Amino acid sequence: MASPTPAVTAPDPAPTLWAIAIVCWTTSVVLAVGDEHHAHHGADGLPGPAQVAAYGAIWVVMVGAMMLPTTVPMARLLASVTARVAGSGAALLTLYASYLAVWSGFGVLALAGDVAVLAGADRWAWLGAHRGLVLAAALALAGGFQFTRLKDRCLTACRDPMSMLWQHYRRGAAGGWRLGTRHALNCLGCCWALMLLLFGTGVGSLVWMLGLTAVMVAEKTARWGTRLSAPVGAVLLVGAALTGLGAFGIGPLAGVTV
Repeated sequence: MASPTPAVTAPDPAPTLWAIAIVCWTTSVVLAVGDEHHAHHGADGLPGPAQVAAYGAIWVVMVGAMMLPTTVPMARLLASVTARVAGSGAALLTLYASYLAVWSGFGVLALAGDVAVLAGADRWAWLGAHRGLVLAAALALAGGFQFTRLKDRCLTACRDPMSMLWQHYRRGAAGGWRLGTRHALNCLGCCWALMLLLFGTGVGSLVWMLGLTAVMVAEKTARWGTRLSAPVGAVLLVGAALTGLGAFGIGPLAGVTV
C-alpha cells in the first residue's frame, strides 16, 4: 500500500514582510531624528536629480513601512496556494514587485502635483501668504473621499484577499504580477487620499506616518475597520475647516504651521 503524499507546507512570508517593514520604520525614525528629511525642491522650485533621487528613496521606505503590513494576508494566501507549484517563489516576487510599481507610479504623480502646488504658492502671493490652505485642501479631499463608493468598494476588496485571489490568480510569475497589480490598485484606491496628506504636511513627517498607518491597517484588517471610515472622514473634515480658518488667522489653529 502506497504511503500518502506528505502535505506541502509553504514557508510563511509574514516574518520576512514584517522584518522589512520594521527596517523601513527604523530607517524613517533615524532620518526624522537626524533631520535628514529635507525639502525636495531646488532654489527655482523644481526638484533636481539629487532631490528626486532622495525623494524616491524616502518614498520607497515609506511605502515599505506603511503598506507592507497590509500585504501579509494576500502574500500568505498566495504562498499557500502555490506551495505545490513550480516557480512559486517567482509568483511571490512579482506580487511584491507589482505592488511596489503601482505605489511608485503614484509617488511620481504625487510629487509632480506637489511641485505644481508649491510652485503656484511661490508665484501667487495670496496663496503664498496662506499656505495653510494647501493642507486644508488635502484634509478636505481625504475627509470627503472617506464617504465615497470608491473608497468603500476598494476597501471591501482589500479586506477579502481570498475572493481577489480566486478571481485573478494565474500560475507563474505573470500570474503573481496580475494578482499583485489588482491588489495594489485596490489598496491605492482606498488609501491614495490619505497618503496625499503626507505631501500636505511634508514628506517624511513621522507623526503623520504613524497616524495614517494605524488608520489604514485598522481599516483593512480589524473586524471593526469598516466602521472606521466615517469617523476618520469627519475628523479630517473638521481638521480641514479649522486649518482653513487658521490660514486666515482665525480660530485655535491661527498661526500654526506643520
